[in-house]
Amino acid sequence: MSVEFSSNTRTQNIKTLKTEPLDVLVIGGGIVGAGLIRDIALNGGIRAGLIEQGDFACGTSGASSQLIHGGFRYLAKRDIALVKQARKERETLIHIAPNLVKPIPIAILGYKGDPYPLTGIRLAAQYYNHLSKSDTTEKAKLLLDVHKIQAMVGPVAENGLKGCVVLWDSKVDDARLTIATLKDAHRHGGVIANYVQFLEFIAQPDASNPTHRIMAKDVISGECFEIAARKIVSATGPWTDQLWCKDPSYDGVPRLVTKNAKGIHLILPRCHAGDTAVQCGIVTYTHAEKSHNEKQRAIFILPGEHNTSIVGTTETTPEDGPEFARPSTKEVTYLLSEAQRIFPSMSLDRSSIIGTYAGVRPLIATNHAKQVSDDRNFVSREHLITESSSGILYVYGGKLTTHRLIAEETADYLAESLNVPRRCKTAVCPLPSAISDGLNGYDTDKENAHLVDKERLIQRYGIRGYQSIQEFVNQDATLAESITMSLPFVKAEILYAYWGEMAMTLEDLLWRRTRIGWTQGQGFDIAPQIAQFLVESNDWNQTRAKVEVQKYKDRIQWLNFNL
Repeated sequence: MSVEFSSNTRTQNIKTLKTEPLDVLVIGGGIVGAGLIRDIALNGGIRAGLIEQGDFACGTSGASSQLIHGGFRYLAKRDIALVKQARKERETLIHIAPNLVKPIPIAILGYKGDPYPLTGIRLAAQYYNHLSKSDTTEKAKLLLDVHKIQAMVGPVAENGLKGCVVLWDSKVDDARLTIATLKDAHRHGGVIANYVQFLEFIAQPDASNPTHRIMAKDVISGECFEIAARKIVSATGPWTDQLWCKDPSYDGVPRLVTKNAKGIHLILPRCHAGDTAVQCGIVTYTHAEKSHNEKQRAIFILPGEHNTSIVGTTETTPEDGPEFARPSTKEVTYLLSEAQRIFPSMSLDRSSIIGTYAGVRPLIATNHAKQVSDDRNFVSREHLITESSSGILYVYGGKLTTHRLIAEETADYLAESLNVPRRCKTAVCPLPSAISDGLNGYDTDKENAHLVDKERLIQRYGIRGYQSIQEFVNQDATLAESITMSLPFVKAEILYAYWGEMAMTLEDLLWRRTRIGWTQGQGFDIAPQIAQFLVESNDWNQTRAKVEVQKYKDRIQWLNFNL
């Protein structure tokens, strides 16, 4: 059975954070923070911890387009180095997490009046795929036959369709990648806790004490406590300026911009053709702006789980802080109308929408990038690693695809600062979720074992997760029962989310661990049933069960408020 990563683990880790000074404290449990503590833990020689004010990946890292991509659009800006970097990182992630990061063809549809000619897109796509070692199997191609295009991507609009260019990127469940990365850090000694909020800096290093001290709060118990660490790293994404303004060396200048930083997504019934359709994504240029002579945008329509499609994204300015990001009525209308235009036979309206979500990207202010462009810590215009005069290290910008590289560069700096031997292992060591881990002699065909869906569970949880779930079932055959006839999830998975993935709330389970919240009905019908199961198996009481169900429904209704 895999290593426990539960509420009990969290309790013990908080005790450790209170009592044992760290070498490094990472603030932020999104993908960048997760990548950083994994790198530090695998390196060895550094005692590191991580705190996250909410659940892991509850911010931008759980609200992306679910793509690991090389930034094809940057070719138009001639930023070849950036694209090469992202393509290389995609290859690395496919290698270390093959069950989570899966290659997918992307069809760039070309309609009459679109801003770029198909011939130019084809040449760019061929070069784009050539930047990856996987080019031998992932060939870019041009399709001009409408029937062949529809056979690949579904019943897209034929009127004005000139053809499509197919290139390759990868799909991923961003929240599951974040959790898998954190679990590997935990396996190697990282002290990790969710629902622990940073409150303030209370002391900086001096001659008598070489450590920073911060005040943190256990969001669940309400208890406030101090954490001491020689180095503090902010990996808080769009929340970075909220932490920066509490830094003793704060100069009053924000480091991030919010203009065009928000992206929203709609979860729709599968737009692609039936179960026999190739798992293929679509990129298309929007037409809504043409009547206003505005710049056309590119949007994605990607295959989701359980017969759904994800449509996104917009580039708009959030009205409030990143924790309040949700789709506006205008944004929903915009994306829905474009999806309807591309798939005219679907009769899409607001009642068709299964759910929505939104996130805010951590975009670096141009003036800040220029300000530090000569500093040795400047990395690229996509991300920035810099240390304030009070000694707090900040990671700005970045994206899902390049999180491992950002973590490597940050860990390089930390190892040098702490005078620790440095050897980055994250590009070659598979995540514990990786299929290549093998079963290590684990016998899944024991006599009287009640087997569950091995292939699906390995794809979702990896070998180690599958082993744990199967062990639960071996001990109690009733845990192999489905929680609902319409979805494949079994009771043992619910138990595993709390025992092995530090789920603390019903929302953690439904929205991020299983993505049941991204399916038809968003889990409203089975939430009470799951809560009752947790009363019986996870020491919840009836009061907590009712509260958790209501909190989950309130959250989803809030996200969908503008439908």
